[in-house]
Amino acid sequence: MKENMRDILIQTMFESLYHEGYNASNLNDLLKKAGTSKGGMYHYFSSKKELALESMRIVGEGFIDHFWGGSFNRYNNPIHALEAIFAALPSATIMGKCLFEFKHGCPLNQMIQEMSALDEDFKILLESILDRWITLIAENLKKAQNGGIMETSFEPYAMAQFIVASIEGTLTLMKVKQNSKLYEENMALLLQTLKILGYKQ
Repeated sequence: MKENMRDILIQTMFESLYHEGYNASNLNDLLKKAGTSKGGMYHYFSSKKELALESMRIVGEGFIDHFWGGSFNRYNNPIHALEAIFAALPSATIMGKCLFEFKHGCPLNQMIQEMSALDEDFKILLESILDRWITLIAENLKKAQNGGIMETSFEPYAMAQFIVASIEGTLTLMKVKQNSKLYEENMALLLQTLKILGYKQ
């Protein structure tokens, strides 16, 4: 079945944002890759910015809901879910098409670094995606506490922020170091820390 041009534009824009960044993304090159013209784009989006915002929203929220949420749905214990997530991330694809690559870092973090201080619309969107991610983790930590799987000595949302900050910091280091061992060691330390702070064996 032929893909909808709107979906193609969203995916193509996301790949450009991830690999090049917003300001370095050339609209003419992007449209050529998508197989359409400016007129074709304007049928769906009024500007490069609108396309970029919608691309980040759909892909960012989708990755959180399906990749992260899917793992939490498979495991009652959030530690087991995180173990599965950390193991799968290096070979993950974003929305089934774009390969997650350490050399490009985290697409969400990359856009936060580039655009959140420059454009209020980007800041609002990126913050909402980040909050969605943190909230998803916090809800699963809280559910584990309520089910007696985890200790209640920590606040779930604060712990979720710590987890996300640890992951994002590691992915930033990976973008420079390009050393998979660093990722493996940091994620192992993160899991070990979570167990020390309240995981019931």
